[in-house]
Amino acid sequence: MKCASKWGMRRFATDSRGNFGLLASVVAVPLVMSAGVMVDLSTISRTKQELQAAMDAAVLAVAREGEDLSDKDARAIANTFIGGNLVPAYTNLKVLRDGTAVTLEADTRAAMAFGGLFGYDFWPVKAAASADIAYAAYEISLVLDTTGSMAGGKLTAMKDAVYGLIDDMSDQIKDRDRLKFSLVPFATFVNVGPQFGPAFDEKGKVVKDTGADWLDVHGRSDMPQTELVPGLSRFEVYHHLGQEWKGCVETREPSKKGAHDVADTPAQKNDKASLFVPAFAIDEPDDEDRYRNSYIDSDADPLDKTAKGTLKKLLKYGLVDLVGGGSWNRPDTDYDHGKGPGHGCDTQPITPLTSDYGLLKKRVKALEARGTTNIMEGVAWGMRVLSPHEPFSEGIAEDSGVEKIMIVLTDGSNVFGNRGNKLGSSYSSFGYLVDGRLGIGAGGSSTTTKLMNDKTLAACRNAKADGVEIYTIRLEEPDVETGSMLKECASSPLHYFDTPSRSQLDEVFERIRDGIVRLRIAS
Repeated sequence: MKCASKWGMRRFATDSRGNFGLLASVVAVPLVMSAGVMVDLSTISRTKQELQAAMDAAVLAVAREGEDLSDKDARAIANTFIGGNLVPAYTNLKVLRDGTAVTLEADTRAAMAFGGLFGYDFWPVKAAASADIAYAAYEISLVLDTTGSMAGGKLTAMKDAVYGLIDDMSDQIKDRDRLKFSLVPFATFVNVGPQFGPAFDEKGKVVKDTGADWLDVHGRSDMPQTELVPGLSRFEVYHHLGQEWKGCVETREPSKKGAHDVADTPAQKNDKASLFVPAFAIDEPDDEDRYRNSYIDSDADPLDKTAKGTLKKLLKYGLVDLVGGGSWNRPDTDYDHGKGPGHGCDTQPITPLTSDYGLLKKRVKALEARGTTNIMEGVAWGMRVLSPHEPFSEGIAEDSGVEKIMIVLTDGSNVFGNRGNKLGSSYSSFGYLVDGRLGIGAGGSSTTTKLMNDKTLAACRNAKADGVEIYTIRLEEPDVETGSMLKECASSPLHYFDTPSRSQLDEVFERIRDGIVRLRIAS
């Protein structure tokens, strides 16, 4: 028996299976506890990140509203953003403000899975975030569709949205030198302003050194003029007919020296194509069914390029001195119903960059809806008003760090104004279709719209290459090609807003405002 006992004890002592099981049970405890600690640490880290993200969103939202925001409203905004972005409850929210700088502090708790073993069911988590408005300078061109289709509710909604943008941004950015807007209303034409035209002497000739240098004051341009011969000053013809030039200009033609039609190339005396030609609507044939702008009783054929035909066209305007006569004779004219050489120039003049916000809103209020849609001209002039050189030189140099923004709003697709008559179209900034300035002398509206879209995109690309950030808005316009063009024109897909209802315009402009005003997280 003793031998058996000794043998059993020896066997027990040397049995490794029991030792392993005992060791495993001892080691398992710290392993399980370690895994639990890792789970809880992960929960704490995730909760910290969620709280920080919610705080960052909230502090930006508060800072974006500017320093005039009340403390009560600031706290309400912070609560909305933190509560909307954080699952666990938060406490001890502090909203600290110093001018435009905002700091938020808040606490929350991370639920512990294993911390209860050590007396910790929750772990306190704290976070803080600070933000301030980034003090960039902003130059914003508002390129606004004022065509006839905007009449009524759409025009009113656009005006209200623009008022809101001007008010909101000027409330945020107190330094007026750092926030300037320009207005570029567009329709069939863009109006640069009649104040740039020349003065005339008692003989009806342009007074030397009057008129803007960038205008074709003396008729030097080779641009097709349908009825008026090269070398003839359109300004002098206006004066001779007893009419004032309203301020509209035609689209420039490209030359070997630059894509003048779609770019911000400066006007230069050694490049006639770079000069801006004043719009002049010819006296169209006396056929009211096919033409809209007959204001002189004449049977002259606008397309007759023979010597006799050219003479007849000049004589109807009373321009006899150009063909061997004496003084000019003023013809009998009928300027009723908007007819005359200024026909189609119905847009309000451009308002150059300014920080006079009251003046801007006054000009917006005065906008009227007339004419057809020429988006390319709007974009081209929206680019030009932001530049530091003429025609409008109010812009700061591109390398100064200023944020140059263009907002383009339209409710329609490009329209050339095709008509079934000899001229092929109504008069526009491209002249008449027969002038061939779109690259074709005849064709349907789908073809001319595509060509205008191509030129619009070229203008957009040039503006973006010049450092302009472009936002585009398609308002209640279902045309797919127009939507695609505006989306490509914008600086990114997020810069394009398809707006099927005018009631959404306020929200769209608020989103654009939030995209323009750069805020920074300070900590």
